[in-house]
Amino acid sequence: MMKLLELDFKDALNTGKLIIIKLLNIKPNEKVLIIADSETNRKMIESLISTLEHIGAEYMLSIIPRKLKDHTTLPSIAQKCLSEADVVIGLTKASAAPSYDPEVARLLKEKKIRYMSMVLRDLSNWTEGAALADYDIVYEKAKKLSNALQNREVVELESESGTKLRALMKNSRIIIEAGFATKPGESAAFSDGEVSFTPTEGTAEGTVVIDGPITYLGKLSKPLKLTIKKGKVVNVEGGKEAETIKKWLKEVENFNNFAEIGIGVNYAARKNGDWQEEKKKEGNIHIALGDNIYYGGTIKCNLHVDMVIYNATLKADGETIVKNGKLLI
Repeated sequence: MMKLLELDFKDALNTGKLIIIKLLNIKPNEKVLIIADSETNRKMIESLISTLEHIGAEYMLSIIPRKLKDHTTLPSIAQKCLSEADVVIGLTKASAAPSYDPEVARLLKEKKIRYMSMVLRDLSNWTEGAALADYDIVYEKAKKLSNALQNREVVELESESGTKLRALMKNSRIIIEAGFATKPGESAAFSDGEVSFTPTEGTAEGTVVIDGPITYLGKLSKPLKLTIKKGKVVNVEGGKEAETIKKWLKEVENFNNFAEIGIGVNYAARKNGDWQEEKKKEGNIHIALGDNIYYGGTIKCNLHVDMVIYNATLKADGETIVKNGKLLI
């Protein structure tokens, strides 16, 4: 057992070095803010801190409450620390607050920080599957995909399971999250590999059938069917998970917002039932409901929930970018 624990920490330490030295390119005397909670795996924290101390960076570890009323907003005391940092690392396990906090979004937009999102993850997301990819390859593929999506006006999404959606995307900000965040204004989300955007608010129309895992809910007992009108969810059908989604729609303001479309670009990501892993898998597509501030939108919500779609086809201005789960870029 002791040897297994030592091996786990060795793997975590190797990942910590990759993140701090290569993917974030943190230099001596840079200021780094790590935001975690009581559920964060301590090996992940320790591996980052060990590397930061080795290179001579200045850092602070902030432990925020596990239970937050708003899963997309940091406590005010943590928000006040953000502007002092060069680099912010979100490492919370119980919520996504660091990644969708509006102050983090503002500082990124103004190019005052760079950000690494590792929220809602455990150690396996650091040491297996997508984490083991060559991130130079993943980033190059993400750049090609981003270029292919720039200056498009209409996005269409279909899938074998019944998805048929159309939305406008004129002036949508195309976001690369593919490991590297070395300059102010850049962000990543290790283990990584996606290109995403928020469609023009109020324009998404059609049906989305979710047959992959969902944030907080995991694998589905049966596919989830969402009906979207004018960028809002108006009907939900499915198994037991549909009842949870209906509850959130009723109780959480703006959760009905169609917030995001994302495309995975990581060749090493697995189909393993983990939504964090599967949404990064090359050719997989996910959508999200709720908050879209991080993506350049205007709609604040206490939740941002990703939902993976298998074997989907995505077209931009009629050009096929993904066909039946295969990335064509």
